Amino acid sequence: MTPTPKKRILIIGANFAGLTAAIKLPKTCAVTVVDPSPHFEWIPGIHEILSGVKTPQGLRLNRSEIITRAGHRFVQDSVIHIDTRRRRVTTAGGDTLPFDAAIVAVGGINNNYHIPGVDSHTWPFRTVADSQAIEKRMEALQHKPAPQHVVVVGGGLSGVEALGELLRRYRHRQQISFTMIEASNQLMPGFPKALDADLRQMCQEHRVSFHTGESVERVTPKGVWLTSGKRLPSTLTIWAAGLAPPPLLREAKLIRPPHTWAAVYQNLQSRHTPSVFVVGDAAALPKPVSKQAYNAIDMGALAAQNVIRWLADESLRDFKAPATPILLAFGDLQTYLVVGKTVLASKTLAGAKEGVYQFFMAQTAPQPGLQGVPGALRRLRKSWKELVVPGLLTIKDFRSSPDWRPLKLL
Repeated sequence: MTPTPKKRILIIGANFAGLTAAIKLPKTCAVTVVDPSPHFEWIPGIHEILSGVKTPQGLRLNRSEIITRAGHRFVQDSVIHIDTRRRRVTTAGGDTLPFDAAIVAVGGINNNYHIPGVDSHTWPFRTVADSQAIEKRMEALQHKPAPQHVVVVGGGLSGVEALGELLRRYRHRQQISFTMIEASNQLMPGFPKALDADLRQMCQEHRVSFHTGESVERVTPKGVWLTSGKRLPSTLTIWAAGLAPPPLLREAKLIRPPHTWAAVYQNLQSRHTPSVFVVGDAAALPKPVSKQAYNAIDMGALAAQNVIRWLADESLRDFKAPATPILLAFGDLQTYLVVGKTVLASKTLAGAKEGVYQFFMAQTAPQPGLQGVPGALRRLRKSWKELVVPGLLTIKDFRSSPDWRPLKLL
């Protein structure tokens, strides 16, 4: 009797959503994961490279080893075409990979908003390599006696955390000043306004200026021009102004209206192609969710379940976004815990944020159990003094700490 062939499941992209889906899928399926990079990167921690708290090695895990341990196949390559009708993809290396079902987890790309000079005169802030490049540039600038102007475009989570780490390391360099530009009327748009007010107050004693409610018109090698006509001098312009859908999604007709993300049902299945599930930043759910790692992880886990259910002709389950608190680190100056409309501020929360990182990396690392201890110790050693020790307080100590405070909701 001829054995039934395994169902072929293809995962495009292996960051939080794609990697989680791969780990959750059973070995009874023929799973292939395609990604151009050999490393999974802990993107929520790349801002700490700017201050030297984290190293590139500490933020990376070997994708091939993780996926092989899960019993699947890893292909280090870029997908350049998705043929949803014939159910196959083409890679940059010339391979054709067929599938019975696919999970698309390609994330987003830097959004330049078609602004002149962004691609040629700004430094992107999306990957470990991006942070390394900025850190090297900052290292050179700090030794120059002339005034140096650093501009961060984007006052959301990524931009604010980047500014915090820059202040951690360079706020005592008198020749370096910082400017943040945010198109919305407040820093951290979508979050309680109390957070905006507290960040501004904290920066008053440092060389930081904010321009909110203003958009960038163009960028030159020496400055940033705003639509209001203002010119802000800039030695280094960091671009943390949001994401755009990769062209691959549009070419595969997973995106229909321009400038949108891939529309999916609440069960993560594409509205245009039943055999494709879209997860992570690339997915546009009927009930929108924030583009955060914890949502991507949960989407990846559900997509793994729903792909198996779809292949078995079973009903699919809907995605329910978890009510997960958000930890925002502002260098060594402050850490915030945001729960709905409530914001708690305490430097001791840095230990909690570090704990999330350490737990995920230890859990996901290719070497389980005692074999993974050396890697975990390397990750912990670098950030122990500045991030972990302040968080090792008892609940009683935490409550009595004069640093701990709720922010007044404005």
